[in-house]
Amino acid sequence: MKIATKALVTLLIVTAMTVSVGGGTASALSPAAVGDQKLERLQQHHDRKLELRASILGMTTEELRSELKERSFDTILKKHGFKDRKAFHKAMVGKLKDELTRRGWNEKKLERFIEKRMKRLQ
Repeated sequence: MKIATKALVTLLIVTAMTVSVGGGTASALSPAAVGDQKLERLQQHHDRKLELRASILGMTTEELRSELKERSFDTILKKHGFKDRKAFHKAMVGKLKDELTRRGWNEKKLERFIEKRMKRLQ
């Protein structure tokens, strides 16, 4: 995966916040909806080539790109065994933590960085 490490940490923070806040259906002004919108923008910016999302779904970027031309992302998620976006986001948190661990981040270093970033994001 060719996404920058700090971008992965940012995605992890926003994804974890979205998963922890969200519950059920979200109204347009709820914190869960705002978190989902922010997460979508970050994904579009940092995962332009669809590497992260494709790896979570267990497919290549070309396959995901061609399926997105035909179907919505929610339909693709259901096809690949995810109940909804929240389940996908939980899988994304695990994938991001795994990738950061592979890049030499331990749990303590990650928590310190998250604390610093959370102050700026709130």
